[in-house]
Amino acid sequence: MKGNMKSFICGMLVMGVISCAGAYAADVWQNINVLPNTIKVVVDGKAVQADNFLYNDTTYLPIRAVSEALGKDVQYDTQTSTATISEKKEDDNMAVTSKYTPPTEYINDSAFITQKDGVYYALINFVATKIQDAGYKFDYDYDTKTFKAVSGDNVIYTGKTTVMDSDEVIPYDQFVDEIEPLLK
Repeated sequence: MKGNMKSFICGMLVMGVISCAGAYAADVWQNINVLPNTIKVVVDGKAVQADNFLYNDTTYLPIRAVSEALGKDVQYDTQTSTATISEKKEDDNMAVTSKYTPPTEYINDSAFITQKDGVYYALINFVATKIQDAGYKFDYDYDTKTFKAVSGDNVIYTGKTTVMDSDEVIPYDQFVDEIEPLLK
């Protein structure tokens, strides 16, 4: 039944967009007779709270209400007049629980910092770059997932990475608290 309801709603949505797009593209407005707010729409057991109308035996709802009821994200591009429905990003509504926030230029560079479940992580490439920029040698053992910062013959730091989404990482907080002070 849930699949049928979702198909029904998506069908209404597509028909509504096609109908409206055709009328709008020609810049010709037409008056039509509709029956407003007579249909109760329920998605996954929850009522959709949005105005609707019945026209030619088809129920129409706002695209945003349908998308949100299905747990999707909807965005509208005013330049191209395009509505896009997509999966919600997990991190969109997640509060960041990391103690430190990386500089913006690192957050926007997926080779350095990543975020998952509200926590920032430094990729091993980022850690290696920072250690080497400070003039130390960086050693990494892929078998044990262990890395070292070396000054001459002295190991100044040893750490262990974890694998997250096929990337080797450490918590950014760990980098700031333990590694960054050694690099100054």
